[in-house]
Amino acid sequence: MADFTVLKVVVVVFLSVAIYNFLELNVQIFTTFKRRNGLYFWSFTIATWGILFNSIGYLLKHLEVTKEGNIYATIILIGWCSMVSGQSVVLYSRLHIVMHNTARLRAVLIMIIINAIWLHIPIIVLVYGANSNNPGPFEGPYSIYEKIQLTVFIVQELIISGLYVYETVNLLKLESTIGNNGTRKVLYHLLYVNVLVMLLDFSIVGLEFANLYEIQTAWKPLVYSVKLKLEFSILNRLVELTRTARSGDSRSYSNTVNTGGLALGTIKGNNTTHRSVVCGADRTGEWEVHVGSGKRNSNALPATVVKTTEVKIQSHSRRRSDASLAESKTEILPEAATPDGIAHEIERGSASSVSSDVGYGKYANPAWH
Repeated sequence: MADFTVLKVVVVVFLSVAIYNFLELNVQIFTTFKRRNGLYFWSFTIATWGILFNSIGYLLKHLEVTKEGNIYATIILIGWCSMVSGQSVVLYSRLHIVMHNTARLRAVLIMIIINAIWLHIPIIVLVYGANSNNPGPFEGPYSIYEKIQLTVFIVQELIISGLYVYETVNLLKLESTIGNNGTRKVLYHLLYVNVLVMLLDFSIVGLEFANLYEIQTAWKPLVYSVKLKLEFSILNRLVELTRTARSGDSRSYSNTVNTGGLALGTIKGNNTTHRSVVCGADRTGEWEVHVGSGKRNSNALPATVVKTTEVKIQSHSRRRSDASLAESKTEILPEAATPDGIAHEIERGSASSVSSDVGYGKYANPAWH
């Protein structure tokens, strides 16, 4: 009897924390999202409310508040469908940030839809059958199919998280070549969060195959609530990256297609600050830039002496293709899920991105004369 009481306490604690996380997530949703539309917003909201329904249903069942099995079964199933498939759609809705392969994105969406159909519907039938006046024929198939559906859904989330990890690692390799620390921090954060999500999924599978049904059913909504809170941490970092890209940081360059000129911003070095101004351009596309350098001192050279730098600008346009961003070997051009709930691509014109690197040629006059 003592073990049974302890088990009930553990179940209540897990489900209570999940309900608390639901309340906190709702506050974050309705204070963060200014425009409440889009796939990211609605999948996030539905998955969050699924946690509440699933938790309440299992509280009614495990605490034996009611003897009507169909009542708590209905609440559990509503929450389960919304929570599990909703979480996968949340992951899918921002997958395009790191993976630009349209064929793979479409395959992930198809996988989510197919798994939702062939796993949700049989479980719903078996659950109502197990709670009917003649539960015998349904209990055996339910115990088997329960393990199947749990394993498949966990594998589905592992696949999506694995795609995040794979694409993020490849992007980190690209970002390391251009020294873009701001973007790399976001990518590292995305990598760590998805690894943590994978570990949480493994814990659910472990409890299921250990036949700890009561603990597993209470632990699962808690895990899903934690995963959604981790989603918000990613969202905040992406919003920060988006704002930095739009405002322009110390390494971003403005687009001057309309004016026909080249506007270079301020490049912050280790010891000095160089401000670049445009003198002109020839027909070959090579720009001559005069750069003022160094600090004023008593030994400064006359103001008429300048150092000339030859700069080559390569213009390109970015198009979506069936090749992923990592496969195309191009630098990251991130898309961030903003508080509007809409994925926005950071457009930086024909020759720039969040970290636009201009290829500097050799100095025309490498030393002062």
